[in-house]
This record gives sequence, structure tokens and C-alpha cells, in this order.
Amino acid sequence: MAAAAERDAGSSADPNLVLTLIYFLTIGAIVLGTAVYFFVMARITEPEVRLMELINTQREVQHLIDNLSSQFNNFWRLPLRWRAMKPYYTHHTLSWVFILTLITSVVVLVVALSLGIAQVARVSTLTYVASLNALFMTRQHLYYIRRTYLTYDAEYYLVLDTTKFYHFDISVFNIVQIIILIIEFLQLLSFPIRDLLDALNLARNQNSGDNDSGTASFIIGVITMFANLSSKFYVIQFWFLFSVIAGIALVMTVIHVYNAWRPQTPIALYWVKYLLPLANLLYLPMLVMLIGSAACLSKIGTDDAADAYSGLLRCADPSVIKPLYLALTVVAYTVGYVILTAFVTSFDRIPIQGEIHYRSQGVAFLKNMSMLLSIDFLLVSNAFRHIRSILSLVIVLSMVCFNINTQPCFVDQINYWRTYGFCCILWVALIVTMLTNETKTLSEVGIGGVAAALAVGAVIILVLFFAVRFIRHKAKNKQHVSEERGMLVNGSTEDTRVSQQDRSSISFGLSTAAHQHNSISNSMVVVNPQT
Repeated sequence: MAAAAERDAGSSADPNLVLTLIYFLTIGAIVLGTAVYFFVMARITEPEVRLMELINTQREVQHLIDNLSSQFNNFWRLPLRWRAMKPYYTHHTLSWVFILTLITSVVVLVVALSLGIAQVARVSTLTYVASLNALFMTRQHLYYIRRTYLTYDAEYYLVLDTTKFYHFDISVFNIVQIIILIIEFLQLLSFPIRDLLDALNLARNQNSGDNDSGTASFIIGVITMFANLSSKFYVIQFWFLFSVIAGIALVMTVIHVYNAWRPQTPIALYWVKYLLPLANLLYLPMLVMLIGSAACLSKIGTDDAADAYSGLLRCADPSVIKPLYLALTVVAYTVGYVILTAFVTSFDRIPIQGEIHYRSQGVAFLKNMSMLLSIDFLLVSNAFRHIRSILSLVIVLSMVCFNINTQPCFVDQINYWRTYGFCCILWVALIVTMLTNETKTLSEVGIGGVAAALAVGAVIILVLFFAVRFIRHKAKNKQHVSEERGMLVNGSTEDTRVSQQDRSSISFGLSTAAHQHNSISNSMVVVNPQT
């Protein structure tokens, strides 16, 4: 530690200062670039087209606000009686279990902070954050079930579920979406890479006593926008995030109260749509910094206290009051996680052909699993490093299976390459699981051997993906030719490419929508018999 301090003192530029400046400058550039983009696009668009886009935007934003309100109502309204839980016994029972776990962990955390029991405070912090994510995932899953089967817009959601494109256009909007996907991939990849770097440094320290993780950690921080929690700038970083989240909650509360008070003259909310790219891009950096703050503060006074003074997490500043900052971090994460997750998963619209858009169910699942991955790597103790690696394997594998089965993006190519990215992260997580506790093997192989194994695995996965795509494309062409021959032989003009299963599902959806429409009409007649 002394050698590291002397090396930092002798350096010309503090890497923590550079990384913190890059973080804030990047956020400023993203906000400014988003504003300039929408301003320029609004000015170069013809007035008639701009008017139609404004009308569509207002309709989409209203739909987003309705979904957001429905999510919050579904989150807070939990039945107490067993009969009232019918038919969603599992969802409501799990929700109450997670709520009791939340309450218990809060009580234990307060007592542990009051008595100064560091290890108990750390375990209760992990339990609280994990229970909060599990509770919100359970309530969101119930929300999507209810929306699919009980909504009045059954035909709208039926179209959303069946819409699919095979290619996307080259446009500014799609380029921004691809950039967001690349940044998301790098952010998720950074978690197992960090554990791998820690294991390599541990093996190197046992042989040479030198620690050279600063450069790698700096590069990871720049690429993924996860700034180091520097002891010099931790207070600034923390209060910046706390102020942003408090401001978002305050603005939402003021708008909701005012619109409920003056429904005749509500506040126009068309500008909410412009915040979606920012929320998607800054979702992980903001929430992961709060989880990093909780992880760093909870490590003070435990066996992993060295991580609170060096490495990626440094919050051991004399001016930092651990109980106060840890409690505020938990509050900020709770508010920020609930609001941001509900916001980014409430936007559902039928995309234009060639545009890159996602189904909100897919966004909800992948965002929540990304947060579980960050919780796993940041809050689980280093003493359970191997278990942490196994949990990361399970999380990433579930993301791969979900992306293959559900295909959350409307564009088939995006689903294809996103699955490849998740498979690469899975391969890195597998390497980390195998080599985490193998210090002797790591010292023999070295960083070059590990890098070669990662590269070879990525290339093999890419070859397999190209082979699967070629086989699928060939089978699809054969099916298309056989269907055309069948049409010529039978003389039928029906499009036989639509499978019987698709027809039955569409007819079932339309019949369900018609049944719901009749039910609504009957209920209206009962309410007002004069009509």
C-alpha cells in the first residue's frame, strides 16, 4: 500500500481525477448531443411532417405514462387475504416474502450501523438490494401477465407480439441504438473482467509482490463509464447522483400532483420521449455507482476493508460518515432503481419498418438481470468469489436463453448479434469461474495465456453463430421453395407460409379482444341503462 501511495504521489496526473472528469464530461456531452440532435431534426423536418410527428409523440407519451402509472399501481397494490390473491397466488406470495425480507434487512441494517457491527451491516445491505430487485421483478412479471390478458388494448399488444423485421435501415437513430448496445455489452463484460484482473493480480503479487491493476482498471472505467469511487472525489460523486435522483423524483411528484389538481390544463409531457435514450444509456452507470458506493461503505471494518482504500472502490475518506452515507445510498438506490426501471420499461410502440426498437418485456428482464449481475460482483464478499462466479454464470446463461427464446428486439439481426455478445460474456464468466481460485495455474499461464483463451473462445463462438445462421437460412429457402411448389400444385392463393399455430394465436387474440370489447359494452349498459 505504501508503494502504491508513493507511485500515485509521483505521477503527474491523478487517474482518479482524470476518470472523474471523463465521467462528468461524457454525461454532459450525451445530454448536449441529445438536445442538439432533436433540435436539429425538428428544424430540418417539414412543418406538415413535424405536426404529424408531434401528434404521434403525444400519443406515444400518453401511452408511456399510462403504462408507468399501471406499473406503479401494480407494484404497490398487494392483496392481504388469500382469496384476493386468486389466481396469482405465486406472485403475491413471493412479493410478501420479499417485502418481509426487505423490512427485516432494514431493521438489521439500522441496528448494525448503530452498534458498529460491520459484517452484519454488509450482509443486510446485500440482502436488502437483492430483495428489492427480486420484488420489483416479481411485480413486473405480474404486470405483464395482467396487461396481456386483461388489458382493453389486446389487439395493440397482439400486433406488438407478432411484429418482426429481418433488417434495419442505416439512420442516425439506428446508429445511436447500436452504440447503446455496444456500450451495454462493454458494461456487462466489465464485471467478469474485473474479477479476472483481480485474480491475475493476486497471482502476480504472490510471485513478485507488485500490483499493476491501475491501468487496466482505468481503461475499464473509461470504456464502461463506471467511475472509480475515489476517496478524493467520492463526496462529489455521491451528492451529484443523489441530487439527480432526488430531482427526478421531485419533478415526477410535482407533475403528478399538478395534473391531478388541474386536469383541465395539465402540463404537456411530449418532451418525456426525448429522455428515453438518456435513461437507457445512463441506467447502468448511475445505478452501478450507487451499488459501488454501498459495496465500498459496507466493506469498511470487514475482512475486505482493503478494497475500501485501494482498487476500484475507494470511499474511506475521513469526512465520510459511514452510517449516514450508507443509509442515503440505500435510499437513493431504492428510488432510482424503481423509477428508472419502470420508466425504461414503459415505452411500448409499434415500430416503423427498419427501426431498432425493443419489446418492453425484454427490456425489463435484461435490465433487471444486468442489475443482479452488478449486485453479484460488487456486493458479494471476496471470500465467496467462487460462488459469485457461479451465480454470474447462471445470470448470464438466463440472459442468453431469454434472448434466444423471446427475441426482445423487433429486428432479427439485432437479436442475433446481441445473443452473440451475451455468449461472449458467458464465455468470459466461465473462464473466471474456472480460474478464480487457481492461483498457481494463473501464475503459470499469465495474462497472455488468459487473453488467448478469451480470444479463441470468442472466435469459436462466432464461427458457430455463422454456421447456425447459414443452416437456418438454407432451411428457410428450402421451405420457401416447397411452399411455392405446393401453391402451384394446389392452385391455392392462400399464403401457406403462415403456420397454423400463428393463425390460431392471432384468431385467439382477436377473439379475446372481441370478448373483452363485448364485456366492456355490457358493463357500460349495466351502468347506464338509458343508453
